[in-house]
Amino acid sequence: MKCLSWNCRGLGNHEAVWELWKLMKQEVPTLLFVSETKIRARRVEILQQSLGFAGCFVVDSAGLSEGIGLFWSSDVKVELKNYSSGHIDVMVQKADLSTPELRFTGFYGAPRKEDRHHSWRFMRTLNDIQHQAWMCVGDFNETLYGTEHFSRAARPEWQMRGFREVLDYCSFQDLGWRGVPFTWDNRQ
Repeated sequence: MKCLSWNCRGLGNHEAVWELWKLMKQEVPTLLFVSETKIRARRVEILQQSLGFAGCFVVDSAGLSEGIGLFWSSDVKVELKNYSSGHIDVMVQKADLSTPELRFTGFYGAPRKEDRHHSWRFMRTLNDIQHQAWMCVGDFNETLYGTEHFSRAARPEWQMRGFREVLDYCSFQDLGWRGVPFTWDNRQ
């Protein structure tokens, strides 16, 4: 199963949709989690067919911010367990039932640093729900170490420590990434 998570920073413009479409054709993921859609759920749902997915579940944006969605291929059956403005939690299994169920959570951490402790507390709550295998992907809006942050100002250690502590609590492993080292570009 191939999973992809993308902070699209808005799916309301043609360029973002075109980039997503190209990415889907290149990677052909089984599951796609998108965050910061910044558009109404109905507009995200319309993308399901054009991107070639069999199903989707979308959480509405709050005006022109937030918004998350999960798309899946016909290769899997997906059962929604719970969701909020910052996560979608599902059980996933191959459509032919040849594999055990996997718990999959798409997660979008609080964008404001003063609110991230709420995200970490909620992640602990999700961890405490009984599960066998669990994959959690998304944009946590935090880094593990200062070397992963590119800015004029240093990242506060206390801020990263809170994230590391919740990852340890949940026994998560960083799977790394493929591509450019910094996932955003404001053309500066």
